[in-house]
Amino acid sequence: MKDRTRYRYTWSLKAMRTFEVCARRKSFSAAADELNVTQGAVSKQIKTLESNLGLPLFHRQGNRIILSSEGSELAAHLMQMFADLDNLVGRLGPDQAKTPLVVSCEPTICLKFLLPLVPMIEQETGVALRVLSGGGPVDFHRHGIDLAIRRDDFNLDPGLEIETIGTEYVGPVMSLKRSFATGSEPANHTRIRSSSRPDAWLKWDEKTHKDTLSLDVEHQHHFLALEAAENGHGIAMMSLYMVVRTMQTARLTAPFGFLADGSSYICISPRPIDPDPRKRALVDWLKQKFQEYERLYITDADTDAVPDAVTSAVTSAVTARS
Repeated sequence: MKDRTRYRYTWSLKAMRTFEVCARRKSFSAAADELNVTQGAVSKQIKTLESNLGLPLFHRQGNRIILSSEGSELAAHLMQMFADLDNLVGRLGPDQAKTPLVVSCEPTICLKFLLPLVPMIEQETGVALRVLSGGGPVDFHRHGIDLAIRRDDFNLDPGLEIETIGTEYVGPVMSLKRSFATGSEPANHTRIRSSSRPDAWLKWDEKTHKDTLSLDVEHQHHFLALEAAENGHGIAMMSLYMVVRTMQTARLTAPFGFLADGSSYICISPRPIDPDPRKRALVDWLKQKFQEYERLYITDADTDAVPDAVTSAVTSAVTARS
């Protein structure tokens, strides 16, 4: 007699995987992109799974899908199950510590903050890193990305895991050789803009209630604007985290301090962060480093003094040009 227990499962692991991605991404089309299949194939897998289980997993409202109560319960269990499975496979591998965590990071933060600190991060967390440069929305599946570091200035997929690692602080920075205190050349007072953050100076002016500089030059990328500032071409509006190491080596100064611009830096993951000890360790390390820089460079006194400092700077600039 045949053992009927072998045939009691009426669903496939592939179908469950498809459902988990659909539930996490809240979209059949986004799930299709992650799984690298057609949307029709995803829809067929879900219909078959619902039929085999005898349960409605989604409610359809036009082009939108909403999890049913049964679907919500199943999705929560599957997300944890697949996260646990990922961790188990990692532990069974040859050496998890040598399996790099693939991290995508915005270009300027990558070049000026993350990449130089990789040896320190690896030593202090025990996590091997592979760093990729990229901005905006993240294609985790196509590029094999485990975690992304971004500024929260674009629309985020609601199915992604997001954790804030620090408040964004920005301020005018310039070469020490070209500060307002040491010269009066016209280039000394040029405002350097970047196409990737076109409203950075406008936000600064609004917060300080002062019009700052009047001579302008624009670069396509933020890291080019920073390079121009480092070489004394003028004054650039930069993130604290992009310039802190350069200030520590006395190549740049931020005489007017830094102000919060209303945005934050975040870590984005396609799956929950906590079940993966590598992700948890990196996110916690980044939070501590961001807090360390904030304690060193952001004070209430500096914030209150910014408008007066800008007034003084503008006066110097106007005097120098007249």
